[in-house]
Amino acid sequence: MVFCLQRQKIVIVGSGLAAYVLASESWQHSDVTILTKNTTNDSNSIRAQGGIAAAVSSKDQWHLHAEDTLKAGVFHNHQKAVETLAKEGKQVVKSLLQQGFPADRNQHGELLLGREGAHSERRIIHAGGDQTGKYLIHFYQQILQGKITIIEGQLAVDCVIEAGECKGIITMDQDNQLHTYTADHIVLATGGFGALYETTSNDPSATGDGIAIAYRAGARVSDLEFVQFHPTMLATQAPYNDLISEAVRGEGAILVDQNGREIMKGAHPLENLAPRDIIARVMMTELTKGNRLYLDIHQIKNFQTKFPFIKSVCEKNNIDWQQGLIPVNPGAHFTMGGVETDLQGRTNIPRLYAIGEVACTHVHGANRLASNSLLEGLVFATRLADYLKTQSSVPSSSISLVQPLHHRFHHPDLHTLRKQMTNHVGINRSESGLNEMLEWLVKFTIIQDNYLSRYTTSRDQIQMQHHLQVAQLVTKAARKRIESRGAHYRVDYPFKSEQWENKRITYQLTKQGVTV
Repeated sequence: MVFCLQRQKIVIVGSGLAAYVLASESWQHSDVTILTKNTTNDSNSIRAQGGIAAAVSSKDQWHLHAEDTLKAGVFHNHQKAVETLAKEGKQVVKSLLQQGFPADRNQHGELLLGREGAHSERRIIHAGGDQTGKYLIHFYQQILQGKITIIEGQLAVDCVIEAGECKGIITMDQDNQLHTYTADHIVLATGGFGALYETTSNDPSATGDGIAIAYRAGARVSDLEFVQFHPTMLATQAPYNDLISEAVRGEGAILVDQNGREIMKGAHPLENLAPRDIIARVMMTELTKGNRLYLDIHQIKNFQTKFPFIKSVCEKNNIDWQQGLIPVNPGAHFTMGGVETDLQGRTNIPRLYAIGEVACTHVHGANRLASNSLLEGLVFATRLADYLKTQSSVPSSSISLVQPLHHRFHHPDLHTLRKQMTNHVGINRSESGLNEMLEWLVKFTIIQDNYLSRYTTSRDQIQMQHHLQVAQLVTKAARKRIESRGAHYRVDYPFKSEQWENKRITYQLTKQGVTV
């Protein structure tokens, strides 16, 4: 007698790197469907210029990478998560290279390893110069061609929770029609919420949808106050800004004002390679004085070869990079917090998972170390895939949509919301500003029901409900943390709390072999 094991069904919401890695590790034993809000080319992953941080050099060690990660995260990280990222990341990246990923190499075939802010070693792997994310996404798309189902244009609306478990996901298409997808496992890989800010490197789709639907379903969320502002966005009038990779400073570029004064000189021992939050705050101080800021790239030889995408972005915006000065402003870049998971990607709701930027494994702490985000996607998606291989299929259940209720929505426009988030929950925060933001949000409809799909709504209204829910959660988290730590800076509480300073000291003593 032959027994056939039923293939599991996995639905992944999102189409960035973490989604593709999970799919590539799962399609052989599971039926995998990717649902994405717009198209598979709309994600932060595909826009990632920076590379993948991993201690693959013979001169480097994974524990040094872990220590750099802890320091950048101001010891708010969970140490086990950091050690997992650095140790397993080394092996995952080596496996990626063995599979044929086209990382940049010199004429002798050796990896061209870059260095970025707060890294103690050159350990950043790039592809296509400054197009690592694009190369990664295309690499996995080729692997997965014809092996999984991809459905575009599906905005996630609700998780379906029955008997305390996640049984499916409800989406809305571009014609405002609702759809229900059931599966053994629902995985959120929807990215962060950086596009809710006025100046941002994020794809317009990165508005925190996964956080909103998971929260309404009863999932725990953590560390939402920690929003990393990248120092160098191209200073243009565009609603969404192009990033000038930190790798440019890694190759010798320096931040100057309109008079050529080096603004980071004396501001931090690492100067232009200081942690991002520190540089961003120095830049904000200069901008409030009315100064204009630039990246001086005169010292970089063969700039157009090393940074072809940045060259093209400058030219697209009529900026003459050959003059050696690129105008920049700080902007929202990465969100350290999200849907809380364990190191397998499991949330507190059975059969609901989160990976990538939407998840909070506590690996980044209060501030993400440069080029750890792509690594996070690789490592934790692989770990989730390994876990799901040990699970068995469960009987499918039919889910019917209830007759929707009519509701009148009062919403702001997205431009106004982004402006408010930037002004009150941005680089510099205060209790008065955060309270003002919460008072402003109270003016609008924020449905607290577990199911938005119970209400007669349009796709735009659903999207704004996600925006407002996330904005409120982030603002409340920022108000609750009455200290400055990493990417969260309170002008009314500019110092680190004693609790976290003790954590740093404990780590240092443990490293020295002292029992505490």
